[in-house]
Amino acid sequence: MLPVNHAAAKQPRPQRLSDSDYMEDAETDGSAINLHEQEQLEMFAFHDTNRLVLAPVFSFHWPAHCSRVITGTLLAQAFPSFPSDHVQSSLNFRAREIVGNLTAMPPKRSLAKVSTATSKKQAAATERKSKSTRASKPTSNSPADNLPNGTTPIRLPSSKRKSAPEAGKERPLKKTKVLAGAEAPRSPPHLNEVPTQVLSIFPFGNGDMGELGLGPSTTEALTPCVNPYLDASSGSSPKPRVVQVACGGMHTVVLTSDNEIITWGVNDNWALGRDTEWDGVWRDEKQDSGDEEEGELNPHESIPAVVPAASFPPGTRFVQVAAGDSCSFALTSHGLVYGWGTFRNASGDDEFGYDSRGQLIVKQKTPTCIVGLTKIVQIACGANHALALDVKGSVWGWGAHEQNQLGRRLLRRHQEHLKPRLVQVCRGRAKYIASGEYHSFAIDHKDNVWAWGLNSFGEAGYAKDAGGDSAVLPYPMMIRDLCGKGVTVLAGGAHHSAAVTMDGKCLVWGRMDGGQLGIRFTTEQLENKDLIRYDERDKPRICLCPTIITSIGDAVHVACGTDHTIFVNKDGIAYTTGFGSSGQLGLGSQRDVEVARQVQRNDLFDTAVTWAGAGGQFSILAGPVKIE
Repeated sequence: MLPVNHAAAKQPRPQRLSDSDYMEDAETDGSAINLHEQEQLEMFAFHDTNRLVLAPVFSFHWPAHCSRVITGTLLAQAFPSFPSDHVQSSLNFRAREIVGNLTAMPPKRSLAKVSTATSKKQAAATERKSKSTRASKPTSNSPADNLPNGTTPIRLPSSKRKSAPEAGKERPLKKTKVLAGAEAPRSPPHLNEVPTQVLSIFPFGNGDMGELGLGPSTTEALTPCVNPYLDASSGSSPKPRVVQVACGGMHTVVLTSDNEIITWGVNDNWALGRDTEWDGVWRDEKQDSGDEEEGELNPHESIPAVVPAASFPPGTRFVQVAAGDSCSFALTSHGLVYGWGTFRNASGDDEFGYDSRGQLIVKQKTPTCIVGLTKIVQIACGANHALALDVKGSVWGWGAHEQNQLGRRLLRRHQEHLKPRLVQVCRGRAKYIASGEYHSFAIDHKDNVWAWGLNSFGEAGYAKDAGGDSAVLPYPMMIRDLCGKGVTVLAGGAHHSAAVTMDGKCLVWGRMDGGQLGIRFTTEQLENKDLIRYDERDKPRICLCPTIITSIGDAVHVACGTDHTIFVNKDGIAYTTGFGSSGQLGLGSQRDVEVARQVQRNDLFDTAVTWAGAGGQFSILAGPVKIE
């Protein structure tokens, strides 16, 4: 049995029909099927060996020898207000055409409500019409002659009345196009656009665990450098053309123009979504001596490699990737989300989610579709939690929840935190989401900024009660200092955050004792107790309110690592600040920085920067590729 289900969209009020409109002689030429949909009609059509049902309007029966086909064209005529492509694709099925000896049971009552007076008038009209019909109906060769006793013939309402056939003549049947078979249902519409701008990427920082993706012999880069495995601008052999990048804690995920997902870095918890097991054979072959010198890395982790396409259904097209500490996610053009890796909770336990059978997944080794998420248009990751924004503006969250980064109260014993659930934020009207490591953000359609989660250093932007070790925002709170400013980009580290506005302003707030904010505060600002909070050693520790950083020019992008920040201005220049002991600032030998400094270009790094990403001990800059 083949079901076809259409939930009718809100249509203009149709002309109401009474029983008399249905209870007329049946057409037998196979071409005058002209049904009328009722208000808010939900139609179900299916067929078996001898029955076609169009519910809730009527039910037809016909003899087994009638074997012609009802096509989508006829049904399109029957329901002209339905979208034509919808009708053609979904109602184009094989069934028997209603021809020849047609019987039908009328509905028990009229589908349209009419007044008593109107009903009486229609009943009288029906009686007159019935008498006229009986007087003029031919006495032979009439289909009605073969109807069982007690069955009333029905004429389906038609937009054009045809003259009655002459006595003794049968009306010729019109030819109907017979389908070779049922058409395959169309794919769901594309919700998301595929990125097309090809990027050059420049990693720097510490790569002791392959985080830089520069191969098994390179473990550090103090300034931005070209990744030889992903440099699409040069070389005779074809290279992957990167169009989107996401930095996790110790791994990176990129999307290419060929619809490939490439990963590198630490794979202890399967954040790379592929098998990277290595027995050391490659190392022994490359080394002259048998010694295992330091610096040689697992090539399957330190060299960018593709997540097998077999992990995804055929035809899957990706539009965005996101990465957390030990997890990765990919968004498709149809709004589905695939994920792999694991979340690590506050107790140190690994847990990823549930499969389609409801079984707990501790570590997801290969990509799997996240159950419960559809029509998603954006994804974001914290350290151990994830967010998704759907087409209606609703925000979904799942993963670790101990710092309230999911924005809802949960009972751990039920493990509901591993299932995507709605976050009650923006009244379901969000247009953008972002995340710090342990806190989350959303922007609504009125440009109001909302935050929830950890606020121990004021990183959520809510000054009240900030500074306590256990300070959290258990539910989404409006951050009034950011509302109405036209914020377009939000980013968060472990305990600090940053935002970029439409007019190029960059605001920072949260923890500042490691130079994370990059601002040279004035004496007046430092003396403002409503702005700056000091530690027990009387040193500035927290910036309670979003504050503009002016030294970088007009900003277009910002990224936050665990304890460092990268700013990108409209001229394509990158600035970095904060904790840089592993070279993640890209400033060469200079490590920790309290005031943002420009990242210098060189022969290997001469691209105008448009994007930046930051992990725990490494960073990546990216800009439009220059094809030689």
